[in-house]
Amino acid sequence: MKHRLNRRAKKAMMAGAAASGLLALAIPVAAMAEMPDSEQGSGSHCTSDVSGGPVKCFTTYRAAIAAATGGVVKDAPANVSDAAGSPGFKAKINAAGTTAADGDQPFVVGTVYLDNDLKGASMSFTAETKCSPENDGFQISSMPEGFDDAVSSYETFNDCQAALFSDPDLNGDHSNWQIGRQTFVRDGLDNLASSMRFTYAESPSVEQLVKDCDEKVATCKFEQKGDVRYGFSGTHEVARGYNCTTVPQQTKIAWWDATGGKNSLEVELGASYKIGNSVLGSEFSYSFKIAYGHEWNWQNTAIDETPITVPAGQVGWINRNTKMQTSGGTLEVKYDDPKWGHRLWYVDDFTATGPTPEKHGTVTWAARKMTAAEKAEQCTDGSGFVTEVTDEVAGAKAKRANAKSAPAKAKSAPANATVSSGKH
Repeated sequence: MKHRLNRRAKKAMMAGAAASGLLALAIPVAAMAEMPDSEQGSGSHCTSDVSGGPVKCFTTYRAAIAAATGGVVKDAPANVSDAAGSPGFKAKINAAGTTAADGDQPFVVGTVYLDNDLKGASMSFTAETKCSPENDGFQISSMPEGFDDAVSSYETFNDCQAALFSDPDLNGDHSNWQIGRQTFVRDGLDNLASSMRFTYAESPSVEQLVKDCDEKVATCKFEQKGDVRYGFSGTHEVARGYNCTTVPQQTKIAWWDATGGKNSLEVELGASYKIGNSVLGSEFSYSFKIAYGHEWNWQNTAIDETPITVPAGQVGWINRNTKMQTSGGTLEVKYDDPKWGHRLWYVDDFTATGPTPEKHGTVTWAARKMTAAEKAEQCTDGSGFVTEVTDEVAGAKAKRANAKSAPAKAKSAPANATVSSGKH
């Protein structure tokens, strides 16, 4: 009869295995050349080929992933806690596999962890190719020392699904097949798995899951994770005024400014997709207010007027730097009947940035001497003080080149959301 290991026992097992030499450490010369001395030879983050090759261990998760991907992914978080909450980490692993020719560098097919939530010591399994309909997949006939009867969470990559088995050689009780991020081991096999198998599985795209939410094919809800982060959109001009008189002008310039949000699905869903009108958008907004106690905006328009003093013969302009808020989490997509083998699917690592409601951000003004061209264009027919609102949204007027007042547009968030299967 198998017994579960607590966290202390798991750590003792890893330490004992490393101290006794049970963890075979064989690091390729090329990999060693790129790794600091402190990250080579020992540690709790390891890699192993599915063919049964030697285990290679490193002191940081970053070093282990660099070795597992043949040096393609060199910027993984240093520890697994940060990796679990890092948007797009899985996308990077899959991209590394996609850009590789079979056999040229290893493919990461999955990583197992000793703790829940993809934390604790890790073992990343690699293969010469990704999972595909053309191969039978891969099996770990016996979990490496330190991970036998100790795995509590795992994640699959490169088109693979995985199942855990209670005994070596894929015997005994086994878990259901799962795809992607599994924050805990189900089916009674937590800390009880002795072997594992990876095979190809079709899975829905992020676009398909979001579409099924909108078309009411599935029931969807969003769960916020982590803390809200605040920042600014970048300084940009919203209005300007030309003082064509011979004396300083103290006045107020009226302005309006529309600010839109960004989200990590813009590449997948396309520019025409209006997330604010979608089920995902409404579920995100609702869950945000419940979780953090204030509103979420996908876009807003601010209208105000700002006092300004413009010296004679100069142009003055109003700058705005919009306050923004960023949050993220997981979209749960539930079907009445299994689709792609499961009733429950998740869109992981969705992040969004939007303007903070009721916050104008930072509004400032500046002035400089008019150019000859500006004076010739603006100061005609006895003009006194000429104002204009910068219409960025409609694009009615082209921006004048002015390094001090040119708008700094926020960059789109990268397309980092990934898909994982649920229990059913």
